[in-house]
Amino acid sequence: MLKDMSPVAKAGTEVSLAVHKAVMAGGEPARHVADALHGKWLGHPLHPVLTDITIGAWVLGAVFDGLGAVTGQRALQRTGDQLALAGTIAAVPTLLTGLADFSTFPEEAATPATVHGAMNIVNVALYGLSIRDRRNGRHRRGVALSTLAIGLSCVSAWLGGMLVYKHKVGVDHRDRFEGPETWTPVLPEAQLPQRKPKRIKVEGKPVLLYRERNTIRAIGATCSHAGGPLDEGKVEGNCVQCPWHDSIFDLRDGHVVHGPANFPQPTFAARIRDGQVELRLERSE
Repeated sequence: MLKDMSPVAKAGTEVSLAVHKAVMAGGEPARHVADALHGKWLGHPLHPVLTDITIGAWVLGAVFDGLGAVTGQRALQRTGDQLALAGTIAAVPTLLTGLADFSTFPEEAATPATVHGAMNIVNVALYGLSIRDRRNGRHRRGVALSTLAIGLSCVSAWLGGMLVYKHKVGVDHRDRFEGPETWTPVLPEAQLPQRKPKRIKVEGKPVLLYRERNTIRAIGATCSHAGGPLDEGKVEGNCVQCPWHDSIFDLRDGHVVHGPANFPQPTFAARIRDGQVELRLERSE
């Protein structure tokens, strides 16, 4: 896979895989930290929330920098300094959440994701230098550095929009189901093996069936994180792990056990009746 990529995409993918492997190697504690950074507790990605705080402080600071430069009022300049510092402090958790999301980007988004991440690191570094100069009496140079960073942030924000709207990073990929609202046969019982994921279609969309003795679990098979095939994942106990980015879902109710997914899977009630596996929709948000 890597040999067919551009140098930028290859470098970014190597970093992404290294971070993801480190999280997986860290076991449950590392996964809980990654879950928090992904925004599992929030129900949607955390990174965009924090970027608004960081960029908002920086942009507002640039306004006060400009007003201070025009009027010469030191109070306006100090406000610009404080906002530059506030935005840079907020940039630290913003970078951490971005790194967590960067560790699981889809292959086709490798180049814009890498450039986006690299530019954000440069922006924070420029603001750090700006704050140093502001505090050491080199206010004009400090403002010039932060102005450059604001310009780069606009480009980075454009790339961030591309990641969301073009490459669907952080977007809910799960399928929506309208039914069946009543018990409906979907598969002969004899075709559903024990302890082996089975992919079927309901309303033309994939559903994962898993049988443990006479108990059958059924959830949407399209992973909500990036559209991975859950029916090709590993099942342990009551959970299935996506083969693409290792999100884990509970087969009983579809809730997210571990990210990077933030959205639960649609679930179906399942039973065996007259030699047929029957399903009824329980939840499709």
